[in-house]
Amino acid sequence: MKNDVNRQWVVADAAGGNGLGLTRDQFEYRETAVPEIGDGEMLVRSVYFSCDPMNHAWVKGLEERFKAIPIGDPMCGGVAGRVVKSRHPDFRPGDAVTGFMEFADYVATGPMDRTGTALQRIPDGFDLASGLATLGMNGLCAYFGMGDFGHVKPGDTVVVSGAAGAIGSVAGQLARLSGARVIGIAGGPRKCALLTGDLGFDAAIDYKAEDVPSRMAALCPDGIDVFFDNVGGAILDAALANMAHGGRIVICGGIATYNSPGPGLQNHMALAMRACTMSGFFFFDYIARFGEGVKRLGTLLKSGKIKEVLDVADGFDAYPDAALGQFEGRNTGKQLVRIADDPGR
Repeated sequence: MKNDVNRQWVVADAAGGNGLGLTRDQFEYRETAVPEIGDGEMLVRSVYFSCDPMNHAWVKGLEERFKAIPIGDPMCGGVAGRVVKSRHPDFRPGDAVTGFMEFADYVATGPMDRTGTALQRIPDGFDLASGLATLGMNGLCAYFGMGDFGHVKPGDTVVVSGAAGAIGSVAGQLARLSGARVIGIAGGPRKCALLTGDLGFDAAIDYKAEDVPSRMAALCPDGIDVFFDNVGGAILDAALANMAHGGRIVICGGIATYNSPGPGLQNHMALAMRACTMSGFFFFDYIARFGEGVKRLGTLLKSGKIKEVLDVADGFDAYPDAALGQFEGRNTGKQLVRIADDPGR
């Protein structure tokens, strides 16, 4: 790539696909000039793009949360990179930052990202990838969701759906550290082995090969105390039928229903009959506590008490396939696309 060329992924069309998910022909490659920066701005050299379902929702718009990105404008999402030029007094060349920005080689930005959130500094001693994984939106969702809504106690039985994904892998490890018995739901023997091996889960359910409701009942004879849900649909319905009295359901995501909503829940009356709670939360409502979460997760990661699972695709052109692969369960852990070497290394 020439130094004066800025590669971008832009929105070709926002109407295709089903639900929130995009299709391959909605991603358009474009080359532009590297942007100039003005007073109060920095030029960030992107190193990693984050693949998140929210990126798809951002293209199409999400009621009350995000306006749709106009056709022809750059796609946006989580980006981790280095400041290479700065005309802002609080940022210097070499600073490691992450935020929601354009998917481009170089981004001109002020101290706030495209959501109006302050750019986050990646703490010293951590790879840029961690700024989008354990120390980014995914790890923070696990931290706030499990802590503020799961209220995990020693001896609880905790079940996590999408457990081999970016959020679920961290959520399950945090529950284990709280003294819970943790069961993860994932697709395929390799992912299930990761859960019960490296990540320390007590058991795993392979939703592709096993009957999920019966396996839940067998593994949780006294019911589920906390169900941390990243999937929704039939798996959420199975958990509802297996909740313990006073159980807590934490709704973090619903990737099974993003493209095809499917039938409604059948077992929702378990919430009343078993005095359960079901709570959802929105990541950007926790901006004021990002620092708290990053500090705690960073300590756990550095000490080895939690492990980070990354699935990295290499090359700028790899982004569309990596982004779409999430909806097929192709990724294990946090799906990233590395588009360049870290200029700070």
